[in-house]
Amino acid sequence: MKFYLALPAACLSSSVLMGPDHVPRKSSGCGKASPYPLGQSTVATGTYAGVERTWRVYVPKSYDPNHPLPVIFDHPGWGDSAKSETAGAGLELYADQRNYIAVTPQGMDDNTSPWGPWYSWNTVGSTQSPGPAGPTCTQNFPEYCYTSCKECTDTPQCDWTTCDEDITPTGTGTADVGGFLPGLWDTLEQQLCVDTAREYATGCSNGGMMAYQSAVDMPERLAAIAPVCGSFHAGFTMAPRIGVPLMDIHGTADTTVPANVSLSGDGYYYTPTEEIFFGNEYSGGWAKANQCSGGGKVYPTSYDGQKQLWCVAEGDCAKGDLVRCSWKGGHNWYGNKAELNGGLTSEFVLKWTKPTHLGNGSTSERPRAARPLANVRVGVVAEERRAEFPYATLTAGGHYGDPDVGCQPDEDSIDAGTGRVCAPKINASDANARPPTPACMVGGVGPSENGCPTTAANLPAGSKSWPICIAKGNVTDTDPYNDADFHCLLVCPCIGEGDDCGEAAHAQCPGASRCERGELRNRAQGVCTYHGTGSQPRDVVV
Repeated sequence: MKFYLALPAACLSSSVLMGPDHVPRKSSGCGKASPYPLGQSTVATGTYAGVERTWRVYVPKSYDPNHPLPVIFDHPGWGDSAKSETAGAGLELYADQRNYIAVTPQGMDDNTSPWGPWYSWNTVGSTQSPGPAGPTCTQNFPEYCYTSCKECTDTPQCDWTTCDEDITPTGTGTADVGGFLPGLWDTLEQQLCVDTAREYATGCSNGGMMAYQSAVDMPERLAAIAPVCGSFHAGFTMAPRIGVPLMDIHGTADTTVPANVSLSGDGYYYTPTEEIFFGNEYSGGWAKANQCSGGGKVYPTSYDGQKQLWCVAEGDCAKGDLVRCSWKGGHNWYGNKAELNGGLTSEFVLKWTKPTHLGNGSTSERPRAARPLANVRVGVVAEERRAEFPYATLTAGGHYGDPDVGCQPDEDSIDAGTGRVCAPKINASDANARPPTPACMVGGVGPSENGCPTTAANLPAGSKSWPICIAKGNVTDTDPYNDADFHCLLVCPCIGEGDDCGEAAHAQCPGASRCERGELRNRAQGVCTYHGTGSQPRDVVV
């Protein structure tokens, strides 16, 4: 069903900087008591199109039902529950101090694999391969097909998320905008006193992709976004009809959703950040929507230098800043710390307001009827699944050891997470092909005969860690997949809350290695890494 009327972009307004004269726009929920307890993370459920969905809400302790507050949506990455995202992303940490409502919607996990859960978002072409640029991956991944997708018929099988409707029926495009997320926005505006001029989105990985797509499909509603390690699949790049301020945040060592090249370490094609900003054959670019001109310049934040963070504003933008931030790290929340990630993302988005948004995604020129979720229940007990590793696959041997002790002849010392590990080197059966053909199956979410060694040094009794093959080297400014730089790492279940995978996860890793996020598509999985005296100076996530 179409919720928006088609009007020319000239009739629409863009975001503006928040000023002292800002007059909040009250939502229909103003004057009502909050159904969510103040000062605590509360779980709620509701249905869209008969499918039950889950989210978490943190309403600050100072909440006044007659004083409208801004709202920030934080979308979890693939495999991450809402509970895990709230602990790791840090948005709830600042809700009292900066006086906003933090909301964490949970993606769908309708995949029956025993290696789940695979919470996910249908967005940026994740279920639409092959697209305008061809298949979105290099190899076949039949285990990624979700129940809601009925039957995945693409060749190779690249589709990797739920097909449930999150924002459009296909998860891309701007036609028939609806689904769970617009419905949740409408629901919260009716439940709480929301400043409808100050609604924002962020998220990590698949959640960062959802933040990007949300701005494209709800530009009248969202005043700013701050996606972390997100992108669009190649061929599905889009920009909003009107200006939406954007801060893109990427780690320099992120090969899972890379910032500067298209092909990821696990064989998926994305859009480089440069093309998201300045356009390509599929999109006019965000700079055009935000009316940016001139050269780049330093964009100051309160977190400059922390984990080597630096940010650049891409020119002067009449319709909202366009900012690119880089930090020393991998595929993870900024700084590998909730305090840093939540601080940076909320600081940026809260600067902006969209005074033309009246609520329900409506403006005076572009009215839209509210479509709240049905069967809403607040305070339910969360039924969030954790990462499961059903059986052991490794035997005692000499691989995946500590580089300080020494690596095997068929291994290289590879930087991974915030440490190092001896990683078996995998050759390419055809290094001259583009892309190269590795002598392994890249990626995956569970053990398989993928070409990686299955012996590990100092393997703990009962360990259920398993090897994965990805394109990964030690030089972060190159293209490891196209450079045929393939290695195997050990996967561990990242089951802790927040920015530490937890002692139970560390116990699955050999020797003194630890389980860390930062290398894999699945946010509920980490890799085993060592942090001995021979490692480069790096912070250990504790």
